[in-house]
Amino acid sequence: MFKRLLPVLVFPLILVGAGCAPEQVIEMNTEVQEVVEESGTLMTDGTYELVAEESVITWEASKKLVDVTHNGTVNVSTGRVVVEGGQITGGTVTVDMATIIDLDQVGEMKAKLEGHLMSEDFFDVVNYPAATFTISGVDGDMVTGVMTIKGIDGEVTFEAEIEEEEMGVSLEGTLELDRSVWDVRYGSESFFDNLGDAVINDIFYLGFDLEFWAEGTDRISEEAAEEISEIIEDVEDAMAEDGEVVSDAMIVPGELTGGDSDMVVGDVADSETDSEEGVQ
Repeated sequence: MFKRLLPVLVFPLILVGAGCAPEQVIEMNTEVQEVVEESGTLMTDGTYELVAEESVITWEASKKLVDVTHNGTVNVSTGRVVVEGGQITGGTVTVDMATIIDLDQVGEMKAKLEGHLMSEDFFDVVNYPAATFTISGVDGDMVTGVMTIKGIDGEVTFEAEIEEEEMGVSLEGTLELDRSVWDVRYGSESFFDNLGDAVINDIFYLGFDLEFWAEGTDRISEEAAEEISEIIEDVEDAMAEDGEVVSDAMIVPGELTGGDSDMVVGDVADSETDSEEGVQ
């Protein structure tokens, strides 16, 4: 996290020049530093769009009386955060509930659990295909907002690591949620008695690592950049083997850059000059 320390360095120099005693300088320096520590990172104002392919949400749930824990992922689809006055002031994230994946099992058991989680017993994805989180406030590293699951709103507060990065803004952390708040009843002792070892904990966890890029950015992801570099290297090697001149420019398909059209990478050579050199 960035810290604006310039005042910490400048104020003592000004005070010394004004003839203040060393003790006074030290006291002022301490006070200014405390203000800087409390203010946190001031991010660049603007709207930042969620980059779904660079973001991930994980989940973990367990039974209460037996040692059974399941974990997996669910995809985010859309979202944005708004930064005003250097701080996040609002935002939303939408989760595609039809993408619930179990990672700790394979085959029939995996498919069975995924289907059950998306059924009416749990998240009723047919009737409620999306869950949303709406940010209502950020205080330091504490985020408060409204989680909407199955059409039911529940207020949640959690700690998040919020950083300004080259591409935009990132949020990372873990939420602890009580599913009974959103009327997810299956196996819950909040709703049923005498469940024995079939009791499933009401508390489950969502881990998140979300990337928001500046609105309108034409930058590509690190993964796409690596794939583009590999393609260029392969083409250059093939052309060199055939004795062809390797161009300084390369057309990269739009699906790799996340855009609607292809992108030219490198310098476009002068075709007329190349042709003349070829004739000589």
